[in-house]
Amino acid sequence: MRDLAFALMLLAALPLALARPFNAYLLWGWTGLLAPTTYFYGWMVGNRVNFVCALLTLVLLALGRVPWRDYQFNKVTWLYLWLAAHATLAFLLAYAGNPYNDQYFEFLIKGLLFCLVMPFFVRERVHFHAILIVIALGLGVHGVLNGLKTVASGGGHNMLGPAGTMLADRNHLSTALALVLPVLFYLQSYTVNRLIRLGYLGAFCVVVLAILGGGSRAGFIAVSVVGLWLILTSRRKGMALVLVVGAVLAFLAFAPEDITSRLSSIKEADEDSSFMGRVIAWKISSAIALENPIFGGGFHAVQVQAIWDQFKMSPGLLGFLNLPVPEFSAKAAHSIYFEVMGDIGLVGLGLFLFILLRAFWSRQAIKRMTIQLGAPYQWARDMADMLMLAVLAYMVGGASVSLGYLEVIYMVVMLMELLRVHVARALAAVARESTAIGPRGKA
Repeated sequence: MRDLAFALMLLAALPLALARPFNAYLLWGWTGLLAPTTYFYGWMVGNRVNFVCALLTLVLLALGRVPWRDYQFNKVTWLYLWLAAHATLAFLLAYAGNPYNDQYFEFLIKGLLFCLVMPFFVRERVHFHAILIVIALGLGVHGVLNGLKTVASGGGHNMLGPAGTMLADRNHLSTALALVLPVLFYLQSYTVNRLIRLGYLGAFCVVVLAILGGGSRAGFIAVSVVGLWLILTSRRKGMALVLVVGAVLAFLAFAPEDITSRLSSIKEADEDSSFMGRVIAWKISSAIALENPIFGGGFHAVQVQAIWDQFKMSPGLLGFLNLPVPEFSAKAAHSIYFEVMGDIGLVGLGLFLFILLRAFWSRQAIKRMTIQLGAPYQWARDMADMLMLAVLAYMVGGASVSLGYLEVIYMVVMLMELLRVHVARALAAVARESTAIGPRGKA
């Protein structure tokens, strides 16, 4: 029944997608973030719904349904093209026998392709708002479902993400869900309909419960960053305080002891065998990068036992810690920074960091320009603040999880860049109008 209902919904949406390519693009993004086929049990299992939506969008573009001259070239476009080219070479030059190389290269390229197409479609305020709704209804749904299960089970639910994706692991999902919180906060602030606004508020609280209930320390740190930032800097500090404190109190009211003890162990990281295992994985990832500084060892090379054994004696960048030689089997990098470093080299890491920092620069540029534009563009400043907070949560929470190729972070950075382009265009229009009025006024 679930499979049939979703198939009928897609058939109903098809005429809308054909009528307006932007609708097809939204379906592409939504099905990519939601991974709907992971929730099916019948004949829809394994169907490449996201691929079909992507192909439909690209065909509409190829047929000229969106004028190519409308493409908004920007700095992030070139950075993504550079990253795609660099990652392709890293993929081709990777160590042999790596079963993860194809999978994670595909994750990255698919995410970058979606983002590279975005400048065709996202130009006006309604377009930005639509993309944020896609993020909320795609990635956010995983948080709402897991949060409700956490409540229903009294905190006993074992949170899992969609199978076969990067978010299947609870640590990955918890960190990714922290990026949704600023999006939900923005949407509830600028939604006119009262019921929908309350829906966003409820979703915010439930997603916080899901993150805390998942017992992930990375997710806990990321949601703490979001909560503190909203309380200290948001224009709606009262609302932020009520949402964050209310969700935390609700969590503490029924959280099992094993989850609270796990979260409290953050302060004892140096005595935590799990954490120390991650540090050793960081050391080995850095050793791979030092051996292959330009293109790295290939995607998730550190998880290949033969490569792990080859570099486990190397000091890497963390030789000063005098870590013991690991006796356990190969582990994931458990850090977006060491993950990217080992996978695509020091050059790739530099490019990755530059992309993330570009979002902070764009936010500052938007802030300066919106001050000149005044109240009509307060929405753009608030959106830039929330997008920046999503990037910050990712950078902090991602320090201990392998999520370097998470599609939504590349969406957020491109969205920030296009928002800067939009605001700059508006400011230029105001300047031209002032210039035109000036001579007429003097005459």
